[in-house]
Amino acid sequence: MNNRNRGGAKVIAVIIISVLIMLLLSAGAYLALTDLNLVGKANNLVKRIDIGSFFDDGKAAKTEFESVNSQQRFDGYAFLQENEKQAYIQIVQMLNDFDEDVKVRNVNTTEIERVLSAIDYDYPEIFWAGEFSYYFDEIDQSVSKVMVAYPYDEAEKDRRQVEIDAAFGEYSAGINNNMSEYEKVKYTYEYVIKNTVYREDLEDDQNIYSVFGKKGSVCAGYSKAIQYLLKRIGIECSYVAGEAIGQGAHAWNIVRVDGDYYYLDATWGEFNNEDNEDPEKSIFYDYFCVTSAELLKSHQLDQSLITYPELTATAANYFVKENKIYDLNKKSEQNRFEGDLETAINEGEKYFHYAITDANSIGTAENLMDEILGSYYWFSSDDNMSNTVELY
Repeated sequence: MNNRNRGGAKVIAVIIISVLIMLLLSAGAYLALTDLNLVGKANNLVKRIDIGSFFDDGKAAKTEFESVNSQQRFDGYAFLQENEKQAYIQIVQMLNDFDEDVKVRNVNTTEIERVLSAIDYDYPEIFWAGEFSYYFDEIDQSVSKVMVAYPYDEAEKDRRQVEIDAAFGEYSAGINNNMSEYEKVKYTYEYVIKNTVYREDLEDDQNIYSVFGKKGSVCAGYSKAIQYLLKRIGIECSYVAGEAIGQGAHAWNIVRVDGDYYYLDATWGEFNNEDNEDPEKSIFYDYFCVTSAELLKSHQLDQSLITYPELTATAANYFVKENKIYDLNKKSEQNRFEGDLETAINEGEKYFHYAITDANSIGTAENLMDEILGSYYWFSSDDNMSNTVELY
């Protein structure tokens, strides 16, 4: 009797172990097939799968994956090959865990550079990443390990996160559910410009802490701050790198408003760097939700990683949306221009921004401003198509 009982226990144990192995294999296969979902930005963290949940509840893993936010159309991740995506996921995990190295496979030196660029583009919230390095085989250029040197310890990272969260709280106090996507993007654009001084001599100017912690930055900081804020309130926004023609390396954003994509350059929203510490400083709207045609007059895209299509939508362009484009060859439009300018004065606005349809009508605009304002300061774009008038 006792021998039969012991023999039965062994059979049961074997069955249990077999079931567990099958579950583990199934879980591993599921994870391998869903690499994209491993990288989630809900709560600004990489989602991690608890393998134990597969034993507790078969639906737990599915729920976990469904809660992860999807990648955006113009994120760097979307333009990586499958082997590069695996390395991307591992490196993002390393950074979120504040580890100093991670082993990678099936990527060479060229591919790992693409991966690191994609992570830099996609994760403004990972502001603590420092210098990267990696081990590679000199014969086939295969990379085996990626390392990062953090500029400070994890306690300092957490302290800075508290400052960033406080800044986000201040920012989000100005957001409400009744605002349209256009209004939220415009508010975000203005918030970053008003609360940031353009400075080239600050540390951290390539990440969001320069904007939220130091209130000063360059184009990378402005662009990543815009990206960070908009993504946190649920508006698609990606980082774009390239050049300002004749000026060198530059960065800006691509943003989705009501289903259409636009370019947005908050750094060039700083109308005049000489008065950028003035709380009443002007904000320039020439690069607020513009088309490819408008952007490429002064910007050059870096498409070595991300391929950008031609963007043609104009509905969310500042001058279109605010009805501030005037055909001053028409008397009715001259009257509308005068009425809008007088309204801006009566409502206490500091600046009046407008665009004209014909550069040759700039003289008409000047005459109308003379009649209403007398003496005034105004600023015009190089092509005279957009202008800003000081009203104080």
